[in-house]
Amino acid sequence: MITKEACMSLLAPFSRSSLEDSKNMAFLNRFDTKFVLRTDGVEGFLKSIGNDYSVLQIEDLIIQSYETVYFDTPDLLCFNLHHNKRMNRFKFRTRKYLSNGKIFNEIKQKRNTGKTIKFRQRRDGIADEVPNPQFPMLPAVKNLSDFDEHFIALTNKHGYGFVGQLIPSLNVFFNRVTFLNKNFPERMTLDFGLAYEFNGTDFSLYDTAIVELKREKGPEKTFSQEYFRSIHKNPSGFSKYTIGISLTHDEARKNRFLPRLRSLAFEREAAA
Repeated sequence: MITKEACMSLLAPFSRSSLEDSKNMAFLNRFDTKFVLRTDGVEGFLKSIGNDYSVLQIEDLIIQSYETVYFDTPDLLCFNLHHNKRMNRFKFRTRKYLSNGKIFNEIKQKRNTGKTIKFRQRRDGIADEVPNPQFPMLPAVKNLSDFDEHFIALTNKHGYGFVGQLIPSLNVFFNRVTFLNKNFPERMTLDFGLAYEFNGTDFSLYDTAIVELKREKGPEKTFSQEYFRSIHKNPSGFSKYTIGISLTHDEARKNRFLPRLRSLAFEREAAA
């Protein structure tokens, strides 16, 4: 297990990048590569990359906490597309950045080219200082579990109207550190403290950390990948959503994900 305090201590030597720097590497159309670590491997990883990556700092914070509600059909279409290895698959979610209160409705699609495409609409009802046509002003979402007419309009606009009824299927919480490569257009995230909640039952993955590399081009090798090769760690798919559904939905077909579930250390607590 790694705490926020321990992670902040390990990040102290890193140089800082601003939100403006980060916008240049938003990569809403990108290739993703994931590596799964036990939390006792985070220290070695961070010590190895300090010269090549800066840490995103927003105001005074370098660790951001997220709350996310995912939506799916009653028969879990999004989950089943992933379980059945469909290359064209998608997820729907509302995400809140707890540090600044920003809220976004998001559609995330994995295409058969290997690229991930993301569509977003801002929903916290706070205007940017400089108007952003990508995020026109919309009424604020008061409850993250509300799949309202504006989210429906977003799905219809991008061709997902065929999915039909969407309902809340999973609540997800985690902490994230974002890194920017100093020498190459690459954005990298470290997620830890992953926790799920659904139907009154909580699960926490206390010993799992996920590193994700995000680039506009796929084949380039970067320093972080060299590090993982040096410790004989191969890229590994890890979907927060499918793992969470597998843990919290007894009715979900999860055969494909059982080997991953068996490798995870997690705690379960039923809400009082």
